[in-house]
Amino acid sequence: MKLSFVIVTNNTSKFIGRCLDSIKQTIENQTASKFDAEIIVVDNASTDDCGSVAKTALPEIELIQNSENKGYAAAANQAVERATGDLIVFVDPRIEVLAGSVRRLMDQFATNASCAIAGGKVVGTDNLGLKTVDRLPGLVANFKRMFGCTCSKTRNAEQPTKVKFVPFTFAAVRSDIINKLGQLDERFYAGLADADFCRRIVKSLNPSYAIYYVPQATARVLDKFSFQPECSDYALHGSAVIKARTRSEQMYFWKHYCPFTALFFGGMDMIVFTIRYAAYLIPGVGSKDKRGYACSVVCESAKAILSTQLGSQFPAE
Repeated sequence: MKLSFVIVTNNTSKFIGRCLDSIKQTIENQTASKFDAEIIVVDNASTDDCGSVAKTALPEIELIQNSENKGYAAAANQAVERATGDLIVFVDPRIEVLAGSVRRLMDQFATNASCAIAGGKVVGTDNLGLKTVDRLPGLVANFKRMFGCTCSKTRNAEQPTKVKFVPFTFAAVRSDIINKLGQLDERFYAGLADADFCRRIVKSLNPSYAIYYVPQATARVLDKFSFQPECSDYALHGSAVIKARTRSEQMYFWKHYCPFTALFFGGMDMIVFTIRYAAYLIPGVGSKDKRGYACSVVCESAKAILSTQLGSQFPAE
């Protein structure tokens, strides 16, 4: 079996070296298990010399350097087109793959013929599991996000569990599945391309396709400020993170449901966070940061509804 590791970078020069080193060690440690591997890195117009740092750290990688940021999906597709492996392993450059984890993903495919995607567990710098996402965007998932609920059926899972979604932070996909269903939808410029692909598997005419969360396959975050809840990301990066999420969600709901669904969820975001903003005005309950976050969600949700025309358009800006 051959593996193709796909990494999309954008200004992650601080972490790409350790990420590549962890993958290299994984490959070297599994030599006796007879699998071949290739690593394809796509640099999305980084301004911190991330591409050259990656090439210096591991000269044998195949490096694709884009002159403009094409978005995650388009960049990942560039790598997928060149990949020759039986499994495409998507790896976020801000994580390191722990020993034996890739083998765990491979075992899931070997022992379960229906497995189309296998996603690993991501832990923080303290080795504690991060919030696990196992649901596609929808009523339950969105209400959990709106009200800050972190409960998940996979949070304490110890064995592979069938789910409807695994993020492509650390996940392996059968290349023949990509050939049958098509590559990632490049219209999801800023996010949810992985959720869209998982949704396409769930909706596919082949009911045997399954998605598994494999907790024994573990990757560790290299930056403690990465993969945080949206409110924490907002404090670090401003409204851009909310803008990306709301626009991607509008398109997701338009594509897989209807414009009225896109309007419903966009409207619910506005209503819920308007109420939360009012609550944050109460002394001792809210703060300036919380009010700023709630206000930004309301504003960006309204802008997303208008600028995407309920998800039917995805503007470049």
